[in-house]
Amino acid sequence: MDRRKMLALLGVSPALVAGAPSYARTAPASAPSAGASVVTDRMITAVNPAVTPQLPKRIPLAPRLDKLDGKTIYLVDTDWGGMGQNDGILQEMQAWFAEHMPAVKTIIKVKKGNFVTDDPALWKEIADAKGDGVVLGVAG
Repeated sequence: MDRRKMLALLGVSPALVAGAPSYARTAPASAPSAGASVVTDRMITAVNPAVTPQLPKRIPLAPRLDKLDGKTIYLVDTDWGGMGQNDGILQEMQAWFAEHMPAVKTIIKVKKGNFVTDDPALWKEIADAKGDGVVLGVAG
């Protein structure tokens, strides 16, 4: 589908998407209603959503653990579906570790916020407790 047609169907001006300045139409010459403010600046700013060509700084992955015996692994639920619906899978993982690898301590935590928000308090808690690993779960 042509992008211009798609934007027109969505009611978006291609000029806004391209980042070109756009000017608001002048209001009809009528008296403003009581309590309405008069706008003197008619120019609006649009942000260009295009991706920059520069890649972000890459951070290497943490090194693999040589063994899990005696380690503490956090099983973190990202709460993808909301309302703690996903903990069943992590509980199954915890039960598997208890049966097959009893020397591994597992702790289930639910991340605050939704799946895309950060939870600095949880990461600090895991770091302060000297957690050895994290399984970040998105399941449903």
